[in-house]
Amino acid sequence: MTVSSPLSRKVRKTLGFSLAAVGLAAAANLGAAAPGNAAATVSCSGWGHSNKDGGAGYSTGTYALKAGPYAACSNNGQTYNGTYLYYHCFTSNDYGNTWTWARIAGTSTEGWISDANLTVNPDGVTRGATKHC
Repeated sequence: MTVSSPLSRKVRKTLGFSLAAVGLAAAANLGAAAPGNAAATVSCSGWGHSNKDGGAGYSTGTYALKAGPYAACSNNGQTYNGTYLYYHCFTSNDYGNTWTWARIAGTSTEGWISDANLTVNPDGVTRGATKHC
């Protein structure tokens, strides 16, 4: 059994209070930062679209056409590398990502596809539709 001096007990007690205060301060800072880092609201319905764009392009891989402009939305169809798509219009979701409403050429299959999954337009800069929905 170890006998501790009053000084070492005081140091331990002070250290304990200091660590608790640091923990509370850190928790308060995390709580304050949370609203700024809040996740975007994913809504897969109610995204209007119409055929405003005469553009077209290709899928750069195997990707789903989505019911809404989010990866979490249900699938409306499937593209493969080189699938030719007619672009109707684009929108930006709550994450700031742009998505194009597109139809697979020769079919009635259409839906949202992330612009990141499309070939570069002839302007060499943009991808997907150039007209906002």
